[in-house]
Amino acid sequence: MRIYMMLALLAISVPVLAASAPEMTEKSTAAPKIPTAVTKTLEYVQRLVKKDAEKASVTPAPVAGLYEAEVGSMVFYISADGNQFMIGTIYEPGIIDKIPPKNITEQKRNKLRADVIDAQSDSETVVFAPDTDTKYTVNVFTDVDCGYCAKFHQQVPELNKKGVKVRYLAFPRAGVGSPTYNKMVSVWCAEDQQKAMTDAKAGLEIKEAKCNNPIANQLNLGQSIGINGTPAMILSDGELVPGYMEAPRLLLKLQQTSKKTGK
Repeated sequence: MRIYMMLALLAISVPVLAASAPEMTEKSTAAPKIPTAVTKTLEYVQRLVKKDAEKASVTPAPVAGLYEAEVGSMVFYISADGNQFMIGTIYEPGIIDKIPPKNITEQKRNKLRADVIDAQSDSETVVFAPDTDTKYTVNVFTDVDCGYCAKFHQQVPELNKKGVKVRYLAFPRAGVGSPTYNKMVSVWCAEDQQKAMTDAKAGLEIKEAKCNNPIANQLNLGQSIGINGTPAMILSDGELVPGYMEAPRLLLKLQQTSKKTGK
């Protein structure tokens, strides 16, 4: 029999609400019917996190008496009576001194993050690609006025030589409308995005440019998947790696992830 532990859970009492329901899906037509109280609480959660227009899904959780809900790239647990929901982590124990416990909630979050990031096309990112075949891809949320982002960018040529494709997504920490935000708009709208990105991170002045751009959307996207600083990397399996990492360590991690996922 599997035994599960739930650690660091935040339990919140939820009033029963009768507002109109956003679209709900059950992940499997063979799954048991989801209690109405659970779906009503899920509606409440969607409104709470301002994602009531998005499709949500709910299934029985791996812990008896709980239901697992996905809202965008977020994971919640709801009690069967709908009176509480929890934001936390479920672990499956391993073997002491041999196999560490498995974080099954983080595995779910990683998958959701990977799906969201994969939906971002190259045309929406600033891409630094290898001249030869691409072996690995890393998605990096960046801020052109971030010192460690500039330090990471100095390693991009080395990463490219090792077959690593770097896709930059915008995360201006000062927010929409800030000088950094406007500078990043100019990078994304530049005729030569790669040169503009390199110059901006080197502290050089870049030509102002405007166009339809994804800067605000990518900032919101990053916040929705747990980004709160830069640089922040998303690997192919959806794992979030916050902060600066030197090229050799990053390459080793990309190799390990590729072996694990086969991509």
